[in-house]
Amino acid sequence: MTHHSYTRRDVVKGAGAGVATAALGITPARHAVAQDATPAAAPTGELVIGKAQEAVGFDPALVTAASSFQAIAPVYEQLVRFDAENQPLPGLAESWETPDDTTFVFTLRPGVTFHNGRAMTAEDVKYSLERIADPATASPWASQLEPIEAIETPDERTVRMTFSQPYGPLLATLSSPWAAIVPREEVEKTGDLQATMVGTGAFRLTEHVADTRTVMTANEDYWDQALPMLGQITWNILPDESARLAAIRTGEIGLTTLADAASVDLAGQSDGVEVINQETTDYYLLGLNTLQAPFDNIAVRQAISLAVDRQAIVDTAFFGNGSVTGPIVPTLGEWAAPADQLPLYGRDLDRARQLLTEAGFADGFSMSIVASPLYPEFINISLILQQQLQDVGIQVEIDQVEFGTFVERWRARDFQSFVSFNGSGNDPDRALYPAFHTGGSVNAFQFSDPEVDTLLEQGRTTVDAAQRQEIYRQAEQLIAEAVPAIFVSTRLSYFAHREDVDGFAPNPIDTWETLKRTTVGGS
Repeated sequence: MTHHSYTRRDVVKGAGAGVATAALGITPARHAVAQDATPAAAPTGELVIGKAQEAVGFDPALVTAASSFQAIAPVYEQLVRFDAENQPLPGLAESWETPDDTTFVFTLRPGVTFHNGRAMTAEDVKYSLERIADPATASPWASQLEPIEAIETPDERTVRMTFSQPYGPLLATLSSPWAAIVPREEVEKTGDLQATMVGTGAFRLTEHVADTRTVMTANEDYWDQALPMLGQITWNILPDESARLAAIRTGEIGLTTLADAASVDLAGQSDGVEVINQETTDYYLLGLNTLQAPFDNIAVRQAISLAVDRQAIVDTAFFGNGSVTGPIVPTLGEWAAPADQLPLYGRDLDRARQLLTEAGFADGFSMSIVASPLYPEFINISLILQQQLQDVGIQVEIDQVEFGTFVERWRARDFQSFVSFNGSGNDPDRALYPAFHTGGSVNAFQFSDPEVDTLLEQGRTTVDAAQRQEIYRQAEQLIAEAVPAIFVSTRLSYFAHREDVDGFAPNPIDTWETLKRTTVGGS
């Protein structure tokens, strides 16, 4: 039994430079990494993964659920990817150059084919990105591509993107899982890719039985001839964590995720099982619908912030594992403001009651929190919030719903409040703009603040790292003060795997990319 930990220190080693330069698109005139495509032995071995939940759709442009991003990761690829130190690496683009502040030119890898056998070209890149930006697609990620003014394809391997203003986080944006390159003809068969997967990745979809299993086999035409090393990945849907724990202990599965601290401890004490603790760029939050009473009143939202003891949630729900966070997680290093420097973060029940009285709720009020028990920690957080808010007269009803229903209600903004986690990505723009800009495409809070909007727009068009950091520090202060959400703590991921699973080395920037380098039983 072995424990491995990937901490914040590991994540941000070099991240200050990475985020401040390459991650923002401030690259040298040309960026390229030479990679030898050395033929390897045919991939062998099967890795069976216990998956907590079924994907809520497979279309990269449409999905928002973590279970979907997990499912599509081995199948789809993007132009750019980032390593554990938050440095950009070639993906489907083998190199890129920036002739000026408003132009990026990408050169695509030769010999890349989709799983349907057709060669990938620059037109596929243009189609994929324009599809996301097209309002008709209704992609929740459309706002991330708004700065792109035009995409041109001078030849089959060249993509030229132009912008009206500099766009600092472009490379980070293009590395996002939703920015995958897809074949037009497969989309046009049914109108979207929600029920199938056809990408360029190291694994191809061969079977999907809803709520039961998903099978992926090695892509023998993969552009990197040395990969993948596995012959097959089978994802077995096991929603019950105790069932996943039992399966990893008996060897029925080779890899799984765990959330409950007791389960993690039991897995770590089991013969033949290794546990990985990994900090992520995700954070837990209580999201508030700022257009629905009483949360349309900023004083009420501020009172809730003052009534919540965030560290107590970390200590109780997560046994002290995790860090109290603001809108930008501390995992992103210097981009994040220390939580103790943010307004309304210290628990102050007297001030909370005073604000409620001023807002007309001297006797408190009742509210509901929507949460899915599929993630036990969501319920644990909700229960602690329920107890803490009672101290200022707020009565909380916890509305437990199936996860698919939760996603539907989240998309429809059909809630008063909700508990979930949110992903920050590897750049502060990805952390803040989609969620907290008035036009942000995942702004479930329906939050709107002109001053915040201005700062987030400035953050996008500023390329100087120090200036961007100051902009985002100001934005964090304003968001924390306006309280569209109660930011609670960073999210840790726990992986348990059998000892014969080798090479699985997840990182917070790209958790599942490591599967193509994973082996089982020395295969």
